[in-house]
Amino acid sequence: MHDFDGAIATAAGCRIRAAARHEATPIASIRMAAYSQYRKSVQPAVFEAYLDDLRHVEKPGDGTQLLVAEWQGRVVGSVVFYPDAGLEGLGLPKGWAGFRKLAVHPDARGRGLGRRLARHCVERAHELGALTLGIHSSSFMTAACKLYHRMGFIRCPEHDLRATAILGLAPVEDDVALIAFRMNLRGR
Repeated sequence: MHDFDGAIATAAGCRIRAAARHEATPIASIRMAAYSQYRKSVQPAVFEAYLDDLRHVEKPGDGTQLLVAEWQGRVVGSVVFYPDAGLEGLGLPKGWAGFRKLAVHPDARGRGLGRRLARHCVERAHELGALTLGIHSSSFMTAACKLYHRMGFIRCPEHDLRATAILGLAPVEDDVALIAFRMNLRGR
């Protein structure tokens, strides 16, 4: 089912594959479009710093994989997979797998593409022998939190963070909590 140098998964018109180098600009645009809906949910300084982080499109290294979802020949989603979540620098334990920056362009939503990207990361973590997959989200990202719960992720508040801390900003009164989730992969 998986060929990590080419097509990774194809189902119902969606293809999950490794991103090509020339796709950094479309990936950044997808992230901006996907996360712009949260502008009013977050203090402006925090939101702008978060957008700056999203604009930075990762280059594969240290085993990370930048993946895209293609729908009808167009890149409409992406996610960064970490075989070792400790490499993310977000306080998840070394040895856990992880993913972040999952984004689907608003005009491509409703087709299960976000779930497919997340499911791919779960499958990849399992294939690599990880016993746990850890992620962060935020409570105002209600659709994402519901998706993760439906997929079997559970909260692990001991790994929660504050947005200002990871973005290098001074703490603010209405700081954003980045809430941690984990999925036990043992026995899958």
